[in-house]
Amino acid sequence: MGVYGGVMRIDELPDAARAFLQHPRLATISRHGDPYPHAVPVWFEWNGSTIEFFSRPDRPKVASLVADPRVSALVSAEVAEPVYWVRIEGDARIDDDAGELVARTCDRYLEPGNPAHDALRADLLANAVDCVRVTIHPQHFYHFVS
Repeated sequence: MGVYGGVMRIDELPDAARAFLQHPRLATISRHGDPYPHAVPVWFEWNGSTIEFFSRPDRPKVASLVADPRVSALVSAEVAEPVYWVRIEGDARIDDDAGELVARTCDRYLEPGNPAHDALRADLLANAVDCVRVTIHPQHFYHFVS
């Protein structure tokens, strides 16, 4: 039977959850939408206290977060891994300084020498100056381990 960790503060987050968030995984960002909630997968970086991702400023997720900064990020294990997930809820802040985050995220998620990854990296880095940084300041954490 799995263990569900109900609502907790950052200082209560287990070491296993902190380590889990350090690996390159997708986070599904969920936010208010009209007429339905909107969810989108993103690459992210966890620095131990906030979760950050980048986006082009004209994307719907950015407009939605400007209108209402409340957001939830769900990070889950791969299918072949034991069942585990961490959900982070908080408020998002949007800044223009995403260049370094774009570069770090490309290094984290894209395999050098893979032609498709190299092309994507080149596109992302060429447009990094136009990207925004979204920082989620956690208010609540939840996690589940099987």
